[in-house]
Amino acid sequence: MSHRAKQRLLRLLLILGIICGVCLFLAGALRENIVFFKTPSELKHMTNCDQKIRLGGLVVTGSIKTIGDYQQFQVTDQINSVLVDYKGRFPDLFREGQGIVAVGTYDFNRKIFVASQLLAKHDQYYRPPGIKDG
Repeated sequence: MSHRAKQRLLRLLLILGIICGVCLFLAGALRENIVFFKTPSELKHMTNCDQKIRLGGLVVTGSIKTIGDYQQFQVTDQINSVLVDYKGRFPDLFREGQGIVAVGTYDFNRKIFVASQLLAKHDQYYRPPGIKDG
């Protein structure tokens, strides 16, 4: 192998090593920010989890209650329901029967999901304010 071919091989290996290092660094950084999505049925079958969880489902009609600074409501996947505690103001699109995603942790002792953030889902149709359905 000539001197020039050895230099090319060395450069190629160096570039591949740098690319692999950058990919591993990015994968590690992203792993810390991953939040898992669970339904109430999946949450009921879990035994313990120390990570942030995303709980998704529909807000149960008639379940919204205000207790001091906290809002409580139930989220269902039509099979099981989970009680959610949330401190703060509900998003504008939040209402009963609407799909939501709550980000937070599940207290396995009290069987309550403690949400730090709520994301309300909406349909794909835009209606300017003042226009009624129908």
